[in-house]
Amino acid sequence: MSRLHRILATLILGLALMSSCAYYNTFYSARKYYDRATAGQPYVFDRTDQMNNGDFTRSLNYSKKLITEYPKSKWVDDAYLLWARALIGQNDPIQTIKMLVDFPDRFPKSSLRPDAEFYLGVACRQAHKYRNAERVLNEFIAKSPKHKLVPYAYLELSRTLNALQEPDSAAQAASKVIEKFPKSVLAVRARVARADAWFDAKRYEPARHDYHELGKRSSTDDDRLKYLLREVDCLEAAHSYDEALALLRDAISHVREPVLADTTGGRVATVQATPGYDRYGRLLVRIGSVHGRAGRKDEALAAYQRVVQDYPHDALAGEAQYRIGYTYETLGDDFDRARVEYGRVKDQVGQVGFGMQAADRLKSLDRLAQFRGSAGDTAEKKIEAEFLLAEQYLFELDNPERALAQYQKIQETYAGTPQAAKAMNAQAWVLSRKLHRDAEADSIFWEVVHNHPATEAQLAARDYLEFAGKEVPTDLIKLPERQLAAADTTLRLTEPPDSVPPLGTPTAGSVDSLGRLVPQPPSLSPSLSPGPEGTPGMLGDAPEFHGGSGTPRHGVGAAAATGSAAAARRDTTARGVSAPRDSAAAHAKAPQPLPSAPAATDSTGGDP
Repeated sequence: MSRLHRILATLILGLALMSSCAYYNTFYSARKYYDRATAGQPYVFDRTDQMNNGDFTRSLNYSKKLITEYPKSKWVDDAYLLWARALIGQNDPIQTIKMLVDFPDRFPKSSLRPDAEFYLGVACRQAHKYRNAERVLNEFIAKSPKHKLVPYAYLELSRTLNALQEPDSAAQAASKVIEKFPKSVLAVRARVARADAWFDAKRYEPARHDYHELGKRSSTDDDRLKYLLREVDCLEAAHSYDEALALLRDAISHVREPVLADTTGGRVATVQATPGYDRYGRLLVRIGSVHGRAGRKDEALAAYQRVVQDYPHDALAGEAQYRIGYTYETLGDDFDRARVEYGRVKDQVGQVGFGMQAADRLKSLDRLAQFRGSAGDTAEKKIEAEFLLAEQYLFELDNPERALAQYQKIQETYAGTPQAAKAMNAQAWVLSRKLHRDAEADSIFWEVVHNHPATEAQLAARDYLEFAGKEVPTDLIKLPERQLAAADTTLRLTEPPDSVPPLGTPTAGSVDSLGRLVPQPPSLSPSLSPGPEGTPGMLGDAPEFHGGSGTPRHGVGAAAATGSAAAARRDTTARGVSAPRDSAAAHAKAPQPLPSAPAATDSTGGDP
């Protein structure tokens, strides 16, 4: 080889190396910004609204640049996948799905196909396409059981199954991370996911065990308190109130009591807001809540009043004051005293947080008092007031047992009436949906079907039974009698005399209403030859008309059929139960789940 040839070869090799370095540097920059955005993790597991998308955008732009300028680079599939992952970081899972669905076809020989399948599953979950996510993640785990992303896949699968309201399966998926990858950075997240799933599945003992382990391994006092309160949640849900109180009393014995700030100079007393100052109060509020759950009104009130005293004008005092009113309302049935105590919440925290919730409770109690005060007006208002009280127990106070007793009282008071049947349906709904006593609920529904014919309640009870797969004989069902509209008594107009010509188009040679002779019409042109039955062609060709009569094709017969269909629909819709908008029994009119009332948010993690 001549010297010239060697020089040319060296130049070509140098250019190739420079090109290779250029597209590698582009991909390196894309990956650098992505790793900085995710703190070195494969992706952002828990996205927050405060996240900065700038690094994701830079990563995305560099990935696009590599694909555009170096389409034959060996890094193209890496850049394409990184682009899709950056879209997940930017909270655009739909576009990620569109990109990754085609990944196997675009890069059939790429070693990144398993990675693309995993991120497709992540994108499906974030896009709320949960069944697709479940399928894709299971396929990824089955095909690539030793892939480095498998623990992430199990955790994503757990989150997916939890969203599908399958807590047992969600807990099992999270267990895979704990059992197979105990040293993974995801082990703590997986244990939290499993504990929450066990709790949702009403398996309180394993849930409490996981929360206890999380508390032992926590590095901060706040985290330890958080998981201890979750243990209390499990004990409360299992009705182990004494055990919950023992746990709380042991914890509060190791916490300093609050210290009030100096109140000299006429300033309003406040608690010193030092780090952890509220832990004592949070535990004391929770002690009151456990007493309340156990039905111990005086002990609950004492705990709450101590918090109000020790944390004046603090958020904890507002919560405790709210719970004082709640205790009088739920345990004491003292609505007047509850109204007074709710009114004091604003003195502690104003009209925010628990102050707003107290205002809502006051409105509900005022409405109840209004109905009870007007109970003497009519029988309908008396009944409505009774149903409203049951609704108060069921939805506002989350006390299904008290609601059930109230509905039974309505049934006994108005025995043999449609209102009694309506109350029975409400009882059955509470037994089934709230207390999970399905056999008792079905028994009541059957009683309504047999003993309350020709009522809306009978139709509703039938619907519930059929929704549950029961077959109700049609001969037991009688439709309620419909009130017919009153006959029209308006006087009819007298018939016109025979000398007056009829309304409509006069025929040729006759006299119109003004006494003029109607002329003979001109002959039709060939383009307007008569259509069927002597109708001009332009009318005979119109799709909505028959012949020369001008009658729409969908005329009397179709209208009658439509009327029959409408009547059938009316008969079908008659199966619901008519009730006031806020009546609890209205929720027993159709076999569909009732959305639960939003729970009040508090500082202890417990429900009010």
